Amino acid sequence: MNSISLKYTDERDKAYGIAGMAITLVACDGEHLLAEIDFDDADGSNMHMSNLFNGASNPRMSAKVLWTQTVKDLRAMTSMALGNVACRRRMLSSGPIEPEALDILRELVREQAESYCSLDTDEADTLFDNCHSYVRRLFDHSGVQGIASRFSDRILERRNMSANEVVEYLASLGMR
Repeated sequence: MNSISLKYTDERDKAYGIAGMAITLVACDGEHLLAEIDFDDADGSNMHMSNLFNGASNPRMSAKVLWTQTVKDLRAMTSMALGNVACRRRMLSSGPIEPEALDILRELVREQAESYCSLDTDEADTLFDNCHSYVRRLFDHSGVQGIASRFSDRILERRNMSANEVVEYLASLGMR
C-alpha cells in the first residue's frame, strides 16, 4: 500500500488547504460557524470556529435537536476536511483526491460519527459520500478554482482574517 500524507508540504499548500476549507464552509452556508483564520497557528488549528460549532447547546433543547445539530456539525467538519484536500489536489496537481487519502478521511469520519452521533458505518459512509460528491463538484468548477487561487494569495498576504473579512472577500470574488 502506498504511504500517503495529508500534511502540508509548504506555505502554498497550506494556503490552498485553508482556502479550501473556507470556500467549502461558505458554499455550504456555514460561514456563521467561522470565527477567524490564523495562517500562523499550528497546522490543523488554522480555522478558528465560533462557539456555534461543535457543542454549543441550550440545556432546554431536546435530545433530538442536539443530535441533529451534532450531525450538521459533523457534515460541516467532513466537508471542510474534504475541501482542504480537494482544493490542494486540484490547485497543485490538477487531480482529484487520491483513493488512499479518501480512505484515511472516511475512517476518521466513521470514528467521529460513531463517537459523537452514534451513526453506524453505513450512515457515516453515506454522509461522507454526500459531502465528497458535493466538494468534488465544487472544486471541479473552473470559477471556484480561480477563487481558490486568489483567496490563497490573500491568505498568504494577510496571514489572519476575521470571519467577516473572509466572507466579504469571497463575496467580492463571486462566492454567493
